[in-house]
Amino acid sequence: MKTIITRAARFVMFAGILALQVSPALAQFTGAGTQATNWVVQLFTPLLPLACAVFAIACLTGRVNWGWFIGALIGTCIFFGRDQVVTMFRSWFGV
Repeated sequence: MKTIITRAARFVMFAGILALQVSPALAQFTGAGTQATNWVVQLFTPLLPLACAVFAIACLTGRVNWGWFIGALIGTCIFFGRDQVVTMFRSWFGV
C-alpha cells in the first residue's frame, strides 16, 4: 500500500514540475494553433458535404440515430463558424 501512495505522490510531483516547465515554452507558438486549425478547415471543407450526405443516407435507412446526425450538423456549424460565435459572445459581454 505504501508503494502505491509513494508512486502516486511521485507522479503528482512530476506532473506538476512538467506543467510548470511547459507553460513558458508554449507561449512562443501562439500562431501554430491558428495555422493548424486553418489547415484542418481546408482539409475538411471539400469532404464535409459528402460525409453529411452519407450520414443522412445512413439515418434514412435506420442505421444511425437522427440525434447523432443533428449533433454532427450542430458541431459542424460551430466548428466552421467559430470566429462568428466568438465575435458574438464578445459583443454580448462588451469585450
